[in-house]
Amino acid sequence: MASIDNIAGWREEYEYLEYGDGTDAATDDPARGVWRAHKNKFVHGMPPKPPISQVLHLVEVMLGNEETRSAMKELSDWWDLLEKKGPFEDDDPEMALFPDEAVQLLIEFWQWFCFKAGYPHLGQVFHHVAREVANKILQGRLPGVHARETEEYLLQNFSLFVSADDEGASQ
Repeated sequence: MASIDNIAGWREEYEYLEYGDGTDAATDDPARGVWRAHKNKFVHGMPPKPPISQVLHLVEVMLGNEETRSAMKELSDWWDLLEKKGPFEDDDPEMALFPDEAVQLLIEFWQWFCFKAGYPHLGQVFHHVAREVANKILQGRLPGVHARETEEYLLQNFSLFVSADDEGASQ
């Protein structure tokens, strides 16, 4: 099994947890039950806002891995094209450049990452906010994961979704 410190094999683990392997043993595997419970834990109600350190942890791991960094770079390039030449209609030729596979990989990765790290399964935070921060870093608009400016950017722009680490949010 992959871990947060060594994410090799994360995709295979995600596929197994999400879809099983077609065997009866996978259907009854307690690990898959824990996975489903993790994903459903925050469906109802407003969970506590996670601290920015959790978002930055995801961004750091995502940008530190060749596969996930490459996917994020593809998405970042798309957003750059969209900013410069968009918006596009569905039948515009530029729409063929949309990185579907990269987006799917990043969705699967954040879900697996939060499960492995024990972070809440919150797409608005760990999918959207983390991608936004990673994009700004890749485009040179933020200096890096551990820069004070990055923390300030998160708190200024996403305080509805994240808290400062010293606000007592669960880690």
